[in-house]
Amino acid sequence: MATTFIVQGSVMRNFGIVDAPMMNNADAVSVLAFGYLIGNVLYPELNRRGIKIPTTYKFAIGSAFGAWAVGCAIMTDYRVHRVYRETGEAVTVLWQVFPYLLIGIGEIFAVSAAYELAFTVAPARMKSIASAANLFMVGGVPNVLCILLYNACGSWFLNADGEARIHKLHDYASARVVNCFWVVEAISLFGVFINVLPCVKNWVADIETS
Repeated sequence: MATTFIVQGSVMRNFGIVDAPMMNNADAVSVLAFGYLIGNVLYPELNRRGIKIPTTYKFAIGSAFGAWAVGCAIMTDYRVHRVYRETGEAVTVLWQVFPYLLIGIGEIFAVSAAYELAFTVAPARMKSIASAANLFMVGGVPNVLCILLYNACGSWFLNADGEARIHKLHDYASARVVNCFWVVEAISLFGVFINVLPCVKNWVADIETS
């Protein structure tokens, strides 16, 4: 959200006062709205039916929503290019609502589960350290990886003149930002795959049990 989504949104047409940076608020709204529904409707209903979603499956569901979000961003990117080729105009930034909403739902499953796991599994004297370690893994490490990925894929963020200035639509149209989206999509799908493996599920479940 802090790199490719902002870059993509910067060449899209503002909707009134709503611009690319403000679209981050859609993620917050999604977390608040769907967090309430999932926490107060879905989970209680599953509990009444005796269904407990394994922690790794929550991670997989969260990653799946992340992959869905990136897929929507890829479709939006193709639309940006198509409309520009046909009309020379920009599409509205509201097309980014869908990826942000989906990411918010994914956070509810994956990030919330990570906080819960770190707090419940850790011994009483280690809960604060475990929570801090989890915060670092959820918020710190991904940002570092994001920067590394952005730098590694730097050639995709260059315009036709080889300059890293793609905040104008005609420059963005000659860049290959969509390639970076596809890399992130692959990472998200790998997150789904690794978390549904029985060996990973059983390993985490054994730690929770012990």
